[in-house]
Amino acid sequence: MVDEEELNYLTYLKVPQLLGMQQLRSEPPHPEELHFIIVHQALELWFKLLLHDLERIIAALDADDWAGTLVLLRRVNDVMETGLDQMRSLHDMPPWSLQQFRSYLGTASGLQSVQFRELELLSGLRDPAHLKALAAFSGGRLQPDLEARLAQRSLAEAHAAAAARLGIGSGVAGRVGRSWADFYADPGLDAFFYVVCESLVDYDERWIRWRTEHVTLVERTLGAKVRGTAGTAIGYLERTVRYRYFPHLWELRNELSVRGGGELVDGRS
Repeated sequence: MVDEEELNYLTYLKVPQLLGMQQLRSEPPHPEELHFIIVHQALELWFKLLLHDLERIIAALDADDWAGTLVLLRRVNDVMETGLDQMRSLHDMPPWSLQQFRSYLGTASGLQSVQFRELELLSGLRDPAHLKALAAFSGGRLQPDLEARLAQRSLAEAHAAAAARLGIGSGVAGRVGRSWADFYADPGLDAFFYVVCESLVDYDERWIRWRTEHVTLVERTLGAKVRGTAGTAIGYLERTVRYRYFPHLWELRNELSVRGGGELVDGRS
């Protein structure tokens, strides 16, 4: 414990320790490996903040605190943008440079980021096929941290419950139920909740972009036909792009388009 009299920028933030955590493994040290390490370590720090803030957003939703929800959602969405920018910086790394130190990574892979998986579960991704894949990655069962997140109330669940209290979607006793499309067509006195919903769509959209960006990054740095360091093929990443935490907030747009005179097409068109 540092004496308060000795506390300063370096000791409060533990800067010397932080800057000593980038240990290059390549021999001789490859100059691009430092960039690779720092980007991923920084992302893990942002993931920690996202998990912290998502728990606060869930509590704010449960308290019908729309202002508090929106303040935190704005920062969460900003952090997601920051993470996207950091990941895109890896596009500047020449593909041959990565190959020159990739063999020193062992089986290390972004797929092994426990915090990233916690974010998925805390946000509301509970797809059985996805959970099965996560279990397979860790020897047949979910890691304890992921089991704990799976048992925790998710952002999607908190949002659905908040909507029900307002009589939107499934509704609750004593409230006249409104469909999501009806609510979007005329939010009425619940306009602040409408803004919350659209901020959650922004959050969902950033995840779509994150997954798409990851696929593009793998194609650009490794190629589309090569297995990753953890042994997975790019097809796994491509399948995850379809996931949505709030599918009903996307689906309602189809109904609004039909109401406006649009025409739906089947999935084969």
